[in-house]
Amino acid sequence: MGLTLTDSKRRILSLLEEEPRHGYVLAKELNVQGSTIYQHLSELEDAGYIEGEKDGRRKVYSLTEKGELILKAERD
Repeated sequence: MGLTLTDSKRRILSLLEEEPRHGYVLAKELNVQGSTIYQHLSELEDAGYIEGEKDGRRKVYSLTEKGELILKAERD
């Protein structure tokens, strides 16, 4: 069984499609609590839709090719 792509997770993917972002920035842009955003990011990363890369003490998240395909499929 795959990951359930909720509205919040779709919005995260859409924002990451524009440019890579820190989790904190995503939480602010989506008006979501930090604990919630990091749970979603973890699930999206585990599913292979995004990847996180350390940038000092923070992680910068970006969309993977698989994430791009999921977004495209959702829009079609």
